[in-house]
Amino acid sequence: MGARGTNVQNILVKLNPIIRGWANYFRTVVASEIFESLDHWMYHRQDRYAKYTHPNKSQKWRHHRYWGRLNLDRLDNWTFGDKQTGNYLLKFSWFPIERHVLVNGMASPDDPHLKGYWMKRQAAKARDLTSSKQKLAKRQKGRCRECGESLFNDEELQIHHLIARSLGGKDNYSNLVLVHLLCHQQIHAKAEWAMDECQKTTTEKFSEMSHQLPISQNAMRKRSRVVRDVLEPCARRPASTVLMGLRDSNVPWLPTDSL
Repeated sequence: MGARGTNVQNILVKLNPIIRGWANYFRTVVASEIFESLDHWMYHRQDRYAKYTHPNKSQKWRHHRYWGRLNLDRLDNWTFGDKQTGNYLLKFSWFPIERHVLVNGMASPDDPHLKGYWMKRQAAKARDLTSSKQKLAKRQKGRCRECGESLFNDEELQIHHLIARSLGGKDNYSNLVLVHLLCHQQIHAKAEWAMDECQKTTTEKFSEMSHQLPISQNAMRKRSRVVRDVLEPCARRPASTVLMGLRDSNVPWLPTDSL
C-alpha cells in the first residue's frame, strides 16, 4: 500500500476514496468475484503493514489491535482500522452490484407526468455518495438547500456549515447542509459581502454616536458599550443573521434576492 512508516489514519484517508471510487465505477458490471479477490488481496497487504509496524508483537496481538467489527452496520469482525477513533477501511464487497437501468424510450424530463420517474432516477444517484452525504441528502429530500433544485444534476456537491466553524459552528448534522458547488461559492460570496457591509454600516453608526459624546470618563465607558453592542455582533453572528439584520434596517442598497 506504500504506507510504511505512516499511521493508520493516513492509510484510511488515502485509500478509502480510491476504494469507493473504483467500487462505484465497476459495480455496474459482473464484478462481485473480483471484489472478493480484491478484499482478500487487501487483507494480506494490511497484514504486511501490521507486521512491519510491530515486528516484535505476536500475530494475535496485531489482529486484536487492527481488526474488529468496526463497521457497526455489518457483521464483519475482520474490518481493518483504528479502534481508537472507530474509523475503518472500506471493502470492495460492501458495494452491491447494480445494473445500469436504461431510460424508457419516450421518457422526457420536460413531461410533467414523468416528474416522479425522473426524481426517482436522480435520487438513486445518492447511493454513490459517502454515508454522511447520503444522510444529508435524505434529510433535504434530494434538494439543494440554497437553490431548491435537485442535488443530483451531475454538479459537484459540497457540505456547507450553516454557522461557520470560525464562529463556533460544530461539525454535527444539525449544522451541515448539502449544496451544489456553485451554490456553495455564492453562499460564501454573499456572506463576505454581508459582513463587509455590516462592518461599514455599524462603523458609521459608531462614528456618528461617538462624535455626539463629550470627552470624559463616562463618555469613554459609553463608547466602549457602543463597540460591544454595535460593532462586535457583526463578527459573532452567522452571515445569514447579518443579512437579515441589514434587511430589517431598510438599507436601500440591499438586493431583494440576497437570501
